[in-house]
Amino acid sequence: MVYEAEPDKIPFFKQYFSVIILAVNILVFIWQLMDPTQQMHIEAAFVPSEFFAGVNLWTLITSMFMHGDYVHIIMNMWFFLVITDNCEHAMGHVLYLITYFLSGFLGSFLHALSTVILPFMADIPSLGASGAIFGLMGVYLILYSGNKFYLPSTSGTSMRKVNAGYFIITYFIAELTYAMVSLYDPFSLGQTAHFAHVGGFIAGAIIASIFKAVKGTSYKKKPK
Repeated sequence: MVYEAEPDKIPFFKQYFSVIILAVNILVFIWQLMDPTQQMHIEAAFVPSEFFAGVNLWTLITSMFMHGDYVHIIMNMWFFLVITDNCEHAMGHVLYLITYFLSGFLGSFLHALSTVILPFMADIPSLGASGAIFGLMGVYLILYSGNKFYLPSTSGTSMRKVNAGYFIITYFIAELTYAMVSLYDPFSLGQTAHFAHVGGFIAGAIIASIFKAVKGTSYKKKPK
């Protein structure tokens, strides 16, 4: 698990949309677990073929708050908690929310486009907050690349401190590599929607870059 090495004293519960997004993800997962068919309400997931047909477009939103199992939601929400408070505090509540949803939407769109090359995936439901969270990773990279993260050592017995920018860039390069490999050998990496991660990251990084170009470093001086 990764976490910030230096406390930034940004109060999480004052980042209102972050709190709401976390709560909605948890509540939706509980709703999924209560599905009497034990299919985790898969009908609310995003399906590329439906998107191109112009039907069930509402799943662009619902799929962003759904998860496949306990590991999926724990991993997503853990990293969400690590980075979201900085992002919302810096950008402001409204721009943060717009960035979160645009990242999720672009992630789903790029995933859908990838199924033009991988048509067998067009009817496979896609779900998860990963696209939106990768968007926040893009924001964090642009605005807080100098922060430090703690990561488990290779032995797993200790923690090592790394630059946040280094970690996020490395993570993104890995996802981009997985996405490219999936085009040539789609069965080697399972059915993870790597292009959704790539699309979300690009959206977040672009928005944050524009924000920083306009605001400069004034966001770092905002009262906490």
